[in-house]
Amino acid sequence: MSENYASLNFDQMTGCDLVQFRIHYHLTQSQMASFLMISRRTYGRMEMSGDSLMTVLNADQRYVLKTYVGSQGLSLWLDYLGMSFKMRTPETLIKLFFDNRLDLFVKRDSGRYGYNVAYSFGGLSYITIYGKRDGPESFIDFSGSGIRLMEMLLIGQGLVWSHFINIALANGGKATRMDFAFNDMSRMFEIPELYQKLMTDEYTQKFKSDPQYYADGKNGGSTIYFGSRSSEVFFRFYEKDKEQAKKHFVEPEAIPVKNRYEVELKQKRAQTMAEHVANGQDVAGELLAYLRDYLQFYNQPVVGLDKKEIAKLDLWQPWVVFLEQASIVDFQAEPKEVSMDRSLSWFINQVAPTLKGLIEYYGQEKIDEILDDTELSQRQKKLLSVAEKVNLPF
Repeated sequence: MSENYASLNFDQMTGCDLVQFRIHYHLTQSQMASFLMISRRTYGRMEMSGDSLMTVLNADQRYVLKTYVGSQGLSLWLDYLGMSFKMRTPETLIKLFFDNRLDLFVKRDSGRYGYNVAYSFGGLSYITIYGKRDGPESFIDFSGSGIRLMEMLLIGQGLVWSHFINIALANGGKATRMDFAFNDMSRMFEIPELYQKLMTDEYTQKFKSDPQYYADGKNGGSTIYFGSRSSEVFFRFYEKDKEQAKKHFVEPEAIPVKNRYEVELKQKRAQTMAEHVANGQDVAGELLAYLRDYLQFYNQPVVGLDKKEIAKLDLWQPWVVFLEQASIVDFQAEPKEVSMDRSLSWFINQVAPTLKGLIEYYGQEKIDEILDDTELSQRQKKLLSVAEKVNLPF
């Protein structure tokens, strides 16, 4: 981010500075007009004005620009993928997607979702292919970490998700669930603040069930669920930094993503989205349409108002900023190597103090003797083997 815009001075900036601001952030006049909720013609006149932006822009418009500068925009990732295959075995999927490298997987005679065989990549649950002993059916399951790992493998081959999903669809694959995550780097709004909007009925939604709010839950931070977990559309908004800080034993300030807004699609909607990803269609635009169609927040209660009256209300400005940024974000990969960082954090915070006490009591020689006699599990051996074979550093 340019130092020129790190702290916007609306008293000194003029239309000429607005032009430079737009160019710096690679925005068009139409996008700027949309951000500021004015016509493109009106915005064009702003850029030609020699007056200070304090007199040209109203308070809401200045808020939009300040939020954009502070947030550095949003990022949009795929965060979960589940696909079923009726006439393909797990071994066939490993041949299709992992170059027939059965040696990279750990097989176990148990499963989920009605399957009784499972192949897990490196013995981890991040990427798991389930199957049935008595038939050619399978299911491939990517968790969030599995998505990041698969992106690294795809990029290593010069491929992206559209290639993977095209191959999957061509082999009879059906997407049963796809999750997408908007990552908010600046916390455009507080999740508890959003909850207050719900409590005062300053919102509308298409979901049939009431939103569910969890304050400082067991995973850390606050979370709001919109919709039913069993429905084809479900939203999950939560404080990602606090959740990750608790999981990795660090301070929230160390986590770059502050809030996360997840859109979960299932069954027909997941399959339609998979087809659109395969065809290179606008993923962000489709997700934005879901957000706008299913949820809106206002500056006043909507109780007792009809649809026409609600349509005339002003939307809550932080929500407007989020939707506008979501309208221009690019769907991108965020590849990540498998590492032992999480285990190391756990060791430092949970094990190291106890270990130090044991060393002081029993002596270093005794502890070294115990470690020398310790055997790695089959899962740990497999993970080390996979890491070496696919060049995943620890």
